[in-house]
Amino acid sequence: MFRNEKKAQEIEAEERYLKALRKVKVPMLTLDARWHQLFPEHLKTRQLSKLEKELNKLIKQQGQAANDIKEYEKARKVLMNNILNNMTDGQESDSLLRRKKQEKNQQLLDELNDKIEEAKALQRRIPRDIDFANQELLIESMRICYETLIANTRDIEWEEEWIRKTREELKEHILVKQGKEIRNTETYKFMHDLLGAKIVEIFDRDHKVWKGDISKEHKADDN
Repeated sequence: MFRNEKKAQEIEAEERYLKALRKVKVPMLTLDARWHQLFPEHLKTRQLSKLEKELNKLIKQQGQAANDIKEYEKARKVLMNNILNNMTDGQESDSLLRRKKQEKNQQLLDELNDKIEEAKALQRRIPRDIDFANQELLIESMRICYETLIANTRDIEWEEEWIRKTREELKEHILVKQGKEIRNTETYKFMHDLLGAKIVEIFDRDHKVWKGDISKEHKADDN
């Protein structure tokens, strides 16, 4: 039940996307370097690769149809010349041979005309098929893009929260550090004032402690 509802929602969403895309001139995605940069091979889903291949196949068919028509037109001119050259009124000595050639040429011409019409029909139809395949590829691309955007947005929000908490924690640590530095400075200054630098230095030899620059100041005072 849930799966059927989800499928219906996906179909409804795709219809809305296709309706919106009819108002936009969409570039041919598989010929767009930006699309290939956004979707390298290792990031393509199985569906995306399938749609890409279908679109490329249609584009190839479109180019092949145009080439076929050119070749067919060239061949038709040759056949037309052959037909003209083999025309006969039945009086020539080779009129029977000419008629057979004409029949063969006419058969080939009819077949060629059929192929030209098929290629032209494909040439008229294929742009619509290409546009539809391109839109299908775009919708799948957009779906993947939004999956990425949603996942990255979730990670960005987590990182922002981590940074915020870390900054607060850092501030607390800085305050603690500054407080202990002040306490050490005051303590060391008290010991210097009470005992003098030479006596304190005897104790310093056995204790590694943070004392900042206070010892230098008191040494200068002693001198």
